[in-house]
Amino acid sequence: MTVMTSGSERCVVQREGVGATARIIQRRTLLLTRIVVDLPTLMVVRQGSKRLIGPGGEITIPAGGAAAIAGGRIFDVINRPAAGGIYEAEWLVCDPAVIAGFAADGEGAGRPIAEAMAIGTMAPDFASAVDRARAAVFAGGDLPHMVAVQRIREVLGWIGHHGGRFAAPPPPSVAARIRALVSRDLRAAWRSNDLAGRLAMSEATLRRRLAAEGLSLTGLLVDIRMSHALMLLQATDLGITRIAFDVGYDSPSRFAARFRQRFGHPPAAVREHVSVRMAVQPYADENAGISAK
Repeated sequence: MTVMTSGSERCVVQREGVGATARIIQRRTLLLTRIVVDLPTLMVVRQGSKRLIGPGGEITIPAGGAAAIAGGRIFDVINRPAAGGIYEAEWLVCDPAVIAGFAADGEGAGRPIAEAMAIGTMAPDFASAVDRARAAVFAGGDLPHMVAVQRIREVLGWIGHHGGRFAAPPPPSVAARIRALVSRDLRAAWRSNDLAGRLAMSEATLRRRLAAEGLSLTGLLVDIRMSHALMLLQATDLGITRIAFDVGYDSPSRFAARFRQRFGHPPAAVREHVSVRMAVQPYADENAGISAK
């Protein structure tokens, strides 16, 4: 089990072969563009609302609702705090092996989720199932592995009850494989030859494959680090200087500049109390996202 924590109860927890979970708190309405959801995730909103905008349309998740989000998708996201309050949500990532086993047992009812499926107000038993699954991730070795897996499967059963299921993920793209590698050691000074060697291809092939996906290696590495920093800002109480170091930056000011360049807001804005007005345009395509006017 891997735990990233700030010494308080707010942390990001991963349990191998089961899933991962975190609690998100945000005090300011922000537009965050091109957010990558790597693995199938259930997002539960406790306070405020979440708006997801993708190539196939958009959904809004109110307090008490949820959304089942397919893996390998990119969204523009607006988290909006409740009036006079905060935005609070919890996410639960379901390990692909658990999803595959659930489907192999013939329990994967419902249609494959292409992007995101909105779930209205959750039934009390569904909400309890999510709480038990999150507790299983936190419990680590104190709870038998098969019991923890069964709790994730219970959540998948509820998603099926609402008419959806997580499809088997397609073969990972080169970008997805790089995300997985770099995320394991964000402090490392990753170079193209390091990554090419890990992926068993030449540097020229690596760059060509990324170009075919509309990406550059430099831009992808920045995005991986900034996306992880955003998660830590939302889900932990770590200081910004510590987060900068954790994602590979020795200079907090350079980190802050990169973060602002990527998301359009300084890191401190994710934790500020002041709201901002914004208007968004319809999602254009997977790479362009939407923009605040």
